[in-house]
Amino acid sequence: MIEIKREAGWADRLRKYKVILDEEEVGSIGPRGTFEYPINPGLHTLYLQIDWCRSEKLEFESQNNEILKFKCGGLSNFKFLTIIWYITFRRNRYLWIKQINS
Repeated sequence: MIEIKREAGWADRLRKYKVILDEEEVGSIGPRGTFEYPINPGLHTLYLQIDWCRSEKLEFESQNNEILKFKCGGLSNFKFLTIIWYITFRRNRYLWIKQINS
């Protein structure tokens, strides 16, 4: 199972992020929300998307009965001031996601 917790952020505070697992949309996560989804053992690719922007793709491997935890968010603090630059040139890093356990 994967569990994703979204941190508070200002730029996208009213919007949901699409959760893309193995190139398939499996759900969405709202501001300060938690998303859980059962997965099969093996190699997987995970990323988040909002409009034409997304996070980097994160590859991970899961085992039987394992709960993998992730946290995610968007632009914050001073990065929000560079939003045009991010959506134009770094659109694959507009959002972020990282695993918080191994």
